Amino acid sequence: MLNRFYDWMMKQAQSKHALRVLMFVSFIESSFFPFPPDPVLAVVVAKNKEKHLYYALMCSLASILGGFLGYFIGYECFETLGTYILDWFNITPEKFEELVRNMGRDTWAFWLICAKGLTPIPFKIVTIASGFAKVNLLVFFVASTITRTFRFIALSWICQRFGDQVLNFIEKHKSAAILAVIGLVVIGFALIKLVVS
Repeated sequence: MLNRFYDWMMKQAQSKHALRVLMFVSFIESSFFPFPPDPVLAVVVAKNKEKHLYYALMCSLASILGGFLGYFIGYECFETLGTYILDWFNITPEKFEELVRNMGRDTWAFWLICAKGLTPIPFKIVTIASGFAKVNLLVFFVASTITRTFRFIALSWICQRFGDQVLNFIEKHKSAAILAVIGLVVIGFALIKLVVS
């Protein structure tokens, strides 16, 4: 299964659908999808180094737009879709409410969004909490733009600079590389529980 997932990523990175797949994963990750777009971006950039900045910006744009979907879920659909997403990711109401309280002021919300957007903490939890807390939309947009753009440009630069080494490492250690990504997802959800507890 891990090898098939890796082979799928490699195939998409070299196909005409690479950008669409990257943006789609980045968009849905910001609102409900569990896996981050980072591994897809890494492979796409490593295979298309001359367009690394373009792919990073498109990944960032999709993530920001997806964040607005997460914001809308928290603002308008929390009792239905929002609670379902939190239950699915095993985020308790008490811990979610603590995160919402921390976002009570726009200044705090700005720094929380910026900080958490750079970490393995699932960005979808942050965007849904922002909508539920009714964070100022301009504050939400600016913070999301800063944190997601910085994160994906930094990753893109690393993969552009060391793309061959990245691909060679993944090729030799496919299972370990994909397990590392899954591990980051698990760590991210563990962190969100610790941070808001």
